[in-house]
Amino acid sequence: MARMTGENLIRQKIAELTQQITHFEQCIKKAREHQVTLQQALVALQSDPFSSPIKRKAKSISDGSAISIYAYHPSDYIAKVFKHYPNQWMSAKEIMFKAFEIEGKIEHKSQHHSIVTAFSHALRRLQEKGIVEKQVLQEKSSVRVIQWR
Repeated sequence: MARMTGENLIRQKIAELTQQITHFEQCIKKAREHQVTLQQALVALQSDPFSSPIKRKAKSISDGSAISIYAYHPSDYIAKVFKHYPNQWMSAKEIMFKAFEIEGKIEHKSQHHSIVTAFSHALRRLQEKGIVEKQVLQEKSSVRVIQWR
C-alpha cells in the first residue's frame, strides 16, 4: 500500500512539473513577443521617422505649397509627435495638428478627416503592440473622447 502511495505522489509531482514547464514556456513565448515589440519601438524612437517615405505621390493644393502628410506613414508622424510631446495625452486630431506644426506642413481642410482616420488606425495598431496607451473620456453619455500617449 505504501508503495502505491509513493508512486502516486511521484506521478502527481511529475504532472505538476509538466504543468509548470508548459506555463513557463508560454510565459517565455509571450515575453519574447513583447521584447520584439519593444525593440521595434526603440528603433522607431531612435531613428528619424521622416527618412522613410512611402512610395506614393504627394498631392499639392492649387498654389503648390502644400505637401501631403501621406508622403510618410502615419506611425512615423505619430512617433515624431510623441518625441516632441512625451507623456502628453492627445486625440488623433491633436496629433495630426502637432505633426503639421512640427514638420511645417500645410494640409487642406478637406484632407483632415482622412488623415485623422489614418492616424486613428495607426494608433490602434500601435496600442495593440503595446507601444502607445489609450484612454477613453466620457464627456457626455453619447460623446466619447479617445486620447493617446
